[in-house]
Amino acid sequence: MSLSLTLVATLLLAPLLLLHPTIRLLRYHLLKKETAMLDWALMGKAREEKNKIPGTVVICGGSLAGLLAARVCHDHFERVVIVEPEAWLSTDDGTQVESWKQKNKRARVAQYTSLHGNLAPITDGLLRLFPDLEKECHRSEIRFMPADFKLTFGGHKFLVPHDEFGASFPRTIRAGRQGTETLIRRLTLNTKEYPNISQIPGIVIGVQVDSKNPKFLESVQVQTEAGLKEIKASLVIDCTGPARAGQEWIRSAGFTVTPKALDKLTVSYDPRVRYSSFIFRMPPEVSDKVPEYGNELATGGLFVYKGDPSITQTYCGVMKLESDFVSVVCGAWGPAELPDSAEGIRDYLKSLKFSTPIPEWIWKFTDLSSSYWTHFELASDLPANWIALGDSVSRVNPVFGQGGTKAMMGAVSLNTVLQELHTSKKIPEDFSQRFFNIQAGKLKPLWAGNKMADYSYKTTTPEQGETLETGAYLRWYTHKLETLAAKAGFSNFSCHYPGSSS
Repeated sequence: MSLSLTLVATLLLAPLLLLHPTIRLLRYHLLKKETAMLDWALMGKAREEKNKIPGTVVICGGSLAGLLAARVCHDHFERVVIVEPEAWLSTDDGTQVESWKQKNKRARVAQYTSLHGNLAPITDGLLRLFPDLEKECHRSEIRFMPADFKLTFGGHKFLVPHDEFGASFPRTIRAGRQGTETLIRRLTLNTKEYPNISQIPGIVIGVQVDSKNPKFLESVQVQTEAGLKEIKASLVIDCTGPARAGQEWIRSAGFTVTPKALDKLTVSYDPRVRYSSFIFRMPPEVSDKVPEYGNELATGGLFVYKGDPSITQTYCGVMKLESDFVSVVCGAWGPAELPDSAEGIRDYLKSLKFSTPIPEWIWKFTDLSSSYWTHFELASDLPANWIALGDSVSRVNPVFGQGGTKAMMGAVSLNTVLQELHTSKKIPEDFSQRFFNIQAGKLKPLWAGNKMADYSYKTTTPEQGETLETGAYLRWYTHKLETLAAKAGFSNFSCHYPGSSS
């Protein structure tokens, strides 16, 4: 009898044992393709100066994606030039240690003083790119905190195993968009650490094709205060954000005129998200009156609430920023009466059954545009030495705080391709295609995850060829996971932070 049971057990287990290597290979493939976990080790690994690729990288736009791209390229190229349209960002004001004291504000970044959150992958990447990150964060009063945003989705608060992870719990930097961008700019433009990087004020107005090899670009045309300037370029990186100006440059140069034109490779949908947001100061003499405030900060963030889409369209979040600033956001998918005064905020939060004391606020109202993704990886005739990162490629719903992560995934993809070419001192003809293929794999989870959540709301305008029923089963499954997470101690960062080293 026992022999029979052993035989049955062996027969049942044999297929699983045979499948085990296949499962491991599949897991490796997905980790490599859709996350940065296997790419982190290469970040910040520089070539020797004698082995760097000759010439200049021209980065068009000096926001988050442009700054990260510049730092990556410093490890691989002789020279990196960032062309930034807003001239004040090339002055001391653009690299202020205390960002909240800046005399100027970004004209091209609507969220500069609004909704922003840094997920764990951003800090993972920054720590590898900038060895002085923690010291500079301390100077700018930016705190490292556990990457726990106190998520409550559909009425279920995620339980997070702080005790289980202990000191290994993933961390993130708590700063707003203004503080984060200014910090990264100050680090990137540090000429003592990164002497090959410079930034100039100007606007890129076009590119020139290489007359010797029309598959490549030869130079970039920049309009400066002194007049038109032409910069020879080994690599051109479009980081112009939602303007996506690079598409027009290469189109004017004769690229992307095939049936796979870029306008036919761009997909979009509109989540119709609106929000009111404000930033206020909470000095110790105020925060000490709310003991829960300090207790929550000790283990991460304050709170983020997103209701069950079948019941409510609303969300609300409170995040710690640099110094003693706090950001509060109230919003909704579709039409909603959003607060525009301190009294309105109290009523809004009360309707969500929150009891957090609300001080006097100054609010800023913002409308968000559609989410989009241009599938450059499917284009057949891009310049070999032209790529695009950040919002120049894709924009996702900022409610989920993944814009910075998206920029970091672009920087990771760029570094991975350049590391693969570490023995070469020239850009190959398939460089652009290789980069976009890698970047697309890492953007896919961000795009699909955001879209899946946005399709929960009847007010969302879906992507062409899809309906709001697209992904219904996955939403049902995710809802069950959210319910389980409130009971089983699931970690929210493992569910929501693609690319984290956790």
